[in-house]
Amino acid sequence: MAARDVDHIVPHRLSEALDSGDQDRIALAQSLFWNSGNWQGLCQRCHSKKTAREDGGFGNKALRHKADM
Repeated sequence: MAARDVDHIVPHRLSEALDSGDQDRIALAQSLFWNSGNWQGLCQRCHSKKTAREDGGFGNKALRHKADM
């Protein structure tokens, strides 16, 4: 299946960073968002499954990455 979505390998969590108002956290989230080395192409189905697994959707426990700590 062809890649249709751009996935962030390490989740950027930009919305949460912006909500926090913490400038260091915002800067890290923005760098993860725009860093093309943190991108990978995924088909929509695989991207949705990965996002649900990472964010805790569909009853999954949310995963934490080093960038989240």
